[in-house]
Amino acid sequence: MLLLTPVHAGLWEKITTIGAKIVTPTSEYLIETSGWNIRIYEWIPDDNPNIRCLFAAGSQKGGVACYSIND
Repeated sequence: MLLLTPVHAGLWEKITTIGAKIVTPTSEYLIETSGWNIRIYEWIPDDNPNIRCLFAAGSQKGGVACYSIND
C-alpha cells in the first residue's frame, strides 16, 4: 500500500507538471485582514489579453475571478 505523504504529493505534482509553462503573475500582494492572511495574484491570460484574472488564497478560503479590462 502506497502512503501519500507530503513528500509523495510533492513528487507527484512535479511529475504531472513536467513541461508545463510557468507564468509569473503581473502583480502579487497581501491584503490586511484579521486572521485570514489573504494573498492576491493577478495575471492576464495568454489566450485572452482582454481580461485580467485574480486568485485569492487565504488560510480559510480561496478562489479565482476574471473580469474584462475593457469595461
